[in-house]
Amino acid sequence: MKKPAGSAGFSFKGVMANMEIDQLEEVLDLGTLLGRRQAFALVAGRCSAADADCLRTIRGKKLYRKYGITWEEFCRKYAGISRTVADQLIRQLDEFGPGFFHLASLTRLTAETYRLIASSVKESGVECGGEVIPFAPENAPKLAAAVQELRMRAEAQAKPAAQAAPDLAQRVRRTQKGLEAAIAQLETVSTEDLNLIQRQALRAAIERGLRQLERLTQVVPR
Repeated sequence: MKKPAGSAGFSFKGVMANMEIDQLEEVLDLGTLLGRRQAFALVAGRCSAADADCLRTIRGKKLYRKYGITWEEFCRKYAGISRTVADQLIRQLDEFGPGFFHLASLTRLTAETYRLIASSVKESGVECGGEVIPFAPENAPKLAAAVQELRMRAEAQAKPAAQAAPDLAQRVRRTQKGLEAAIAQLETVSTEDLNLIQRQALRAAIERGLRQLERLTQVVPR
């Protein structure tokens, strides 16, 4: 099974190998960590959501300070990963939740792909084709196929919106040019030898246009 992107093979199983149990209790004060020992053994070298959650707890509560070290030193010495990787794992947990780690442990997955399919990732598995495929090693091929199918669907749905953006930009440019042309035409006509009725009609048109433009300035956000 493949490792999640950026995991660097991290597991708190390695942390426990480097620290005595009494050190964990005294220094990190993480009874929860000890209670998860079985879960850590199951991930066998991959970063699980539980691992990322423990990293988040240690960093958030600054438990590493009890050992007289910095967060960066804790990551390097006891977690066996860099601070950059640890912070990335915590960001992924904050943004995506446990589902990202469950899925990434079973199939190749990037953060960009997960954002596209996140709405189909449930607590117990991935929903695709009217069924929920459970997170389980034996379902890895089906999960990989589901991720690919969901990603292709999401990208196909995003294309019309991406294509509409240039069209809208072109319409804005055409509108701008049309307005500038109309103003230039008004300036030209205003210099002509107009009679009273023509001058009044032109002035009324300009004043009406100014009122409409003033209203539009209130509608269009800055």
